[in-house]
Amino acid sequence: MSDQKEIEEIESLEAELLTAGVSINQLVRRYASFLRRLIEGGALSGISSEKLEMMSSYLDKALMPGLLESDEEQRKSFFLALWPIERKYRDLDPVFANFVRCVICCFGNEEDWERDDTGEDTPLWYFFFYIKKVYPEVKNDFLQYFKGALDKV
Repeated sequence: MSDQKEIEEIESLEAELLTAGVSINQLVRRYASFLRRLIEGGALSGISSEKLEMMSSYLDKALMPGLLESDEEQRKSFFLALWPIERKYRDLDPVFANFVRCVICCFGNEEDWERDDTGEDTPLWYFFFYIKKVYPEVKNDFLQYFKGALDKV
């Protein structure tokens, strides 16, 4: 799915973000914001507007200040609401199911990431992998948007 150049670009960006001190929580929020931007910009036109509106409401919740840092129960409730949606559409609408997975990523935090111990320093690769299944031409937008996080540190 990804070529070597693409892998190197994502890994290079990840290294820059880590060097700049961008936290996992900042990356998660940036991803939620990026997904909102894709919706608003019409990049996900292969998904019905009703489904995108439903996911937009979750992204709004993911962007709420303090949610990632302190509200474990509320974050958990979003996971519990989103996974059945993903499962329901897995065969009916795989593109939408993949987008739901993207949105699910927006409710994980630094503590979750450390506990899951995937061997990756950040979830950046997973963010890219999931959204690429929904929007195959996403690479340049993704890299540019996350490089913008370097300007905010």
